[in-house]
Amino acid sequence: VFACRSIGNSHGQTFFSIKMRITYFGEIADITGKTTEELMIKGETLHEVISYLSSTYNLTSNDFYVAINHKLVAMDKDIHLNENDEVALLSPFAGG
Repeated sequence: VFACRSIGNSHGQTFFSIKMRITYFGEIADITGKTTEELMIKGETLHEVISYLSSTYNLTSNDFYVAINHKLVAMDKDIHLNENDEVALLSPFAGG
Protein backbone atom coordinates (compact mmCIF):
# COMPACT_ATOMS: atom_id res chain seq x y z
CA VAL A 1 0.00 0.00 0.00
CA PHE A 2 1.47 3.33 -1.00
CA ALA A 3 -0.79 6.10 0.26
CA CYS A 4 -3.94 6.80 2.20
CA ARG A 5 -6.08 9.89 1.89
CA SER A 6 -9.31 11.12 3.39
CA ILE A 7 -12.16 12.01 1.04
CA GLY A 8 -15.47 13.61 2.01
CA ASN A 9 -18.83 13.39 0.29
CA SER A 10 -21.89 15.66 0.07
CA HIS A 11 -23.45 14.01 3.15
CA GLY A 12 -20.60 15.08 5.42
CA GLN A 13 -19.28 11.53 5.67
CA THR A 14 -15.58 10.88 5.45
CA PHE A 15 -14.11 7.72 4.05
CA PHE A 16 -10.59 6.74 3.16
CA SER A 17 -9.14 5.81 -0.16
CA ILE A 18 -5.90 3.88 -0.28
CA LYS A 19 -3.51 3.37 -3.12
CA MET A 20 -2.17 -0.15 -3.15
CA ARG A 21 -0.23 -2.63 -5.19
CA ILE A 22 -1.75 -6.04 -5.80
CA THR A 23 0.35 -8.92 -7.09
CA TYR A 24 -1.27 -11.58 -9.29
CA PHE A 25 -0.02 -15.15 -9.67
CA GLY A 26 -0.80 -18.10 -11.96
CA GLU A 27 -4.11 -18.10 -13.81
CA ILE A 28 -5.10 -14.83 -12.14
CA ALA A 29 -2.14 -13.11 -13.83
CA ASP A 30 -3.30 -14.63 -17.13
CA ILE A 31 -6.86 -13.36 -16.62
CA THR A 32 -5.81 -9.84 -15.64
CA GLY A 33 -3.00 -9.69 -18.18
CA LYS A 34 -0.59 -8.38 -15.55
CA THR A 35 1.48 -9.57 -12.61
CA THR A 36 1.08 -6.39 -10.56
CA GLU A 37 -1.36 -3.52 -10.49
CA GLU A 38 -1.45 -0.26 -8.60
CA LEU A 39 -4.93 0.99 -7.84
CA MET A 40 -6.88 3.40 -5.69
CA ILE A 41 -9.60 1.71 -3.66
CA LYS A 42 -12.39 3.56 -1.86
CA GLY A 43 -12.33 2.28 1.68
CA GLU A 44 -9.69 0.26 3.44
CA THR A 45 -11.04 -3.27 3.42
CA LEU A 46 -10.49 -6.48 1.55
CA HIS A 47 -14.16 -6.32 0.54
CA GLU A 48 -13.46 -3.22 -1.61
CA VAL A 49 -10.56 -5.01 -3.32
CA ILE A 50 -12.75 -8.03 -4.10
CA SER A 51 -15.51 -5.74 -5.43
CA TYR A 52 -13.00 -4.08 -7.74
CA LEU A 53 -11.75 -7.44 -9.03
CA SER A 54 -15.30 -8.64 -9.61
CA SER A 55 -16.34 -5.59 -11.59
CA THR A 56 -13.08 -5.14 -13.51
CA TYR A 57 -12.03 -8.72 -14.32
CA ASN A 58 -15.26 -10.66 -13.72
CA LEU A 59 -13.54 -12.65 -10.96
CA THR A 60 -15.46 -14.13 -8.06
CA SER A 61 -14.09 -15.04 -4.66
CA ASN A 62 -14.13 -18.70 -5.80
CA ASP A 63 -11.56 -17.90 -8.51
CA PHE A 64 -8.65 -17.06 -6.20
CA TYR A 65 -7.10 -17.07 -2.75
CA VAL A 66 -5.86 -13.92 -1.07
CA ALA A 67 -2.67 -13.56 0.94
CA ILE A 68 -2.00 -10.47 3.00
CA ASN A 69 1.56 -10.13 4.22
CA HIS A 70 2.36 -13.68 3.06
CA LYS A 71 -0.53 -15.29 5.00
CA LEU A 72 -3.68 -16.72 3.43
CA VAL A 73 -6.79 -14.97 4.71
CA ALA A 74 -10.48 -15.86 4.79
CA MET A 75 -12.33 -13.70 2.30
CA ASP A 76 -15.61 -13.96 4.18
CA LYS A 77 -14.23 -11.60 6.83
CA ASP A 78 -14.06 -7.86 6.20
CA ILE A 79 -10.35 -7.42 6.79
CA HIS A 80 -9.00 -3.90 7.28
CA LEU A 81 -5.99 -3.11 5.09
CA ASN A 82 -3.17 -0.95 6.36
CA GLU A 83 -0.36 0.98 4.78
CA ASN A 84 2.46 -1.32 3.66
CA ASP A 85 0.27 -4.46 3.57
CA GLU A 86 1.24 -6.77 0.74
CA VAL A 87 -1.81 -8.12 -1.09
CA ALA A 88 -1.42 -11.12 -3.43
CA LEU A 89 -3.98 -13.10 -5.41
CA LEU A 90 -3.24 -16.75 -6.03
CA SER A 91 -4.94 -19.31 -8.24
CA PRO A 92 -6.80 -22.09 -6.45
CA PHE A 93 -4.49 -24.89 -5.42
CA ALA A 94 -4.74 -28.29 -7.06
CA GLY A 95 -4.43 -31.47 -5.10
CA GLY A 96 -2.60 -34.50 -6.25
